[in-house]
Amino acid sequence: MKGRLDESTTYLLQWAQQRKDSIHLFCRKLLIEGLTKASVIEIFKTVHADCIQELILRCICIEELAFLNPYLKLMKSLFTLTLDHIIGTFTLGDSEKLDEETIFSLISQLPTLHCLQKLYINDVPFIKGNLKEYLRCLKKPLETLCISNCDLSQSDLDCLPFCLNICELKHLHISDIYLCDLLLEPLGFLLERVGDTLKTLELVSCCIVDFQFSALLPALSQCSHLREVTFYDNDVSLPFLKQLLHHTALLSQLIYECYPAPIECYDDSGVILTHRLESFCPELLDILRAKRQLHSVSFQTTKCSKCGGCYIYDRHTQCCRFVEL
Repeated sequence: MKGRLDESTTYLLQWAQQRKDSIHLFCRKLLIEGLTKASVIEIFKTVHADCIQELILRCICIEELAFLNPYLKLMKSLFTLTLDHIIGTFTLGDSEKLDEETIFSLISQLPTLHCLQKLYINDVPFIKGNLKEYLRCLKKPLETLCISNCDLSQSDLDCLPFCLNICELKHLHISDIYLCDLLLEPLGFLLERVGDTLKTLELVSCCIVDFQFSALLPALSQCSHLREVTFYDNDVSLPFLKQLLHHTALLSQLIYECYPAPIECYDDSGVILTHRLESFCPELLDILRAKRQLHSVSFQTTKCSKCGGCYIYDRHTQCCRFVEL
């Protein structure tokens, strides 16, 4: 529902409202995309908020997010919440920007979400410095935390190991976030805390370099229940990649692994040198093969600046193939 309710949705809501004594409209999954306040009010006149299990909020401003708080409080069965492209301007006009104090005040008003297990945050610019407030509203330990296309501060990373409601994470996804200026030791401490539960770890397109990744290695090798790791599109050298593989080689439960092509696979202009990747990968695979059975293992380059595609070397084909993204 983009901007306003379409004809069929309006008819359904009106039909159910006219029969509210005998008909109850249950909605398991609700997507609110750029709706007006009037449309939201109409929805919740009919839809029972306490039956909503998955809510997606897309292309709305933070002021409207605050407007939804009373309805969020009623969502006692909410299991999955997605915040996608939440902008930081009032509906009064794009020129009226919010100051940090106002943003913090609005975020701090988020109600407690008693059943939430999965939280997806994508393209939410004002999350920087406020991640702790988002996590504060959780009641039960979170299973899935996915943050992408956002800016994070050092204080955001620092708070992660001390958030009790993410100490039992099963899936952690961080992608398209510029981390090369931050210290990742707090992320390593978080991995230590979730070592007995974590099954999926994704650190993709974060511009992480060798010394930062090194802070994660001791904890990473202790995550014995990991099934999937995805680390491509980070800036690591060949010697460090070998070091990383010596650690993940100890993770016997892995069935899917995607690693970054080392920086030695690019020339000074960033052009991908596929012949180098093909020459490096057999030795890299041998590091893993010496410790355990391999399933799906691949090495992926960054996107080509001209075509947007990338090259992938996997253990089955044993050659580089071009993939359009």
